[in-house]
Amino acid sequence: MKTSTNTRQHLAATAAQLFYSTGITASGVDAIVSHAGVSKPTLYSYYHSKSELVAAALRFQHETRKAMIETYLEERHHDKPEDRLMAVFDWLEEWSRERGNRGCAFINAAVELVQAQDEPARQIIRRHKEWWQTLLRDLARNAGAKNPESLAEDLLLLIEGVNARVLITGNSSSVASARKIAGLLLRESQSER
Repeated sequence: MKTSTNTRQHLAATAAQLFYSTGITASGVDAIVSHAGVSKPTLYSYYHSKSELVAAALRFQHETRKAMIETYLEERHHDKPEDRLMAVFDWLEEWSRERGNRGCAFINAAVELVQAQDEPARQIIRRHKEWWQTLLRDLARNAGAKNPESLAEDLLLLIEGVNARVLITGNSSSVASARKIAGLLLRESQSER
């Protein structure tokens, strides 16, 4: 028998998968409870509205993605800080090829939740993008970038562009170009006076 915490997490994980694969609007409560193997009253005992469930699903996505990237970077023993920064694009290529054929779950959600600027879900989307910005800034600083904040912004734009291309084309071929541009931007940033 599942504990209350496990049921809550299972519902968030199930919703995250459905929202990513078919969209938030297209994933009704009936589909979510069917995939989760619970009843509607069970779902509503944990999440009082679909909006709460959307926020929980995005929170789950954020924590999962964050752990995935941090683990990926830790498991690759890079001799140089530059290699660690470029490994973000290696992760992006693997993830896009293996699981991320619908691009970025957070951008997709932002598009669907355009009317809800102050909802918890929008706040989680912003936090996720801020986390990316911070990660890239720290990696850029360690790699010797003279203006790590600016480089992080440029790299995040490349990542967002890759996510959009993956969504449109269904393949991860654009990551190689983004990685090449990232390398050029890094070298340029390292040599700035």
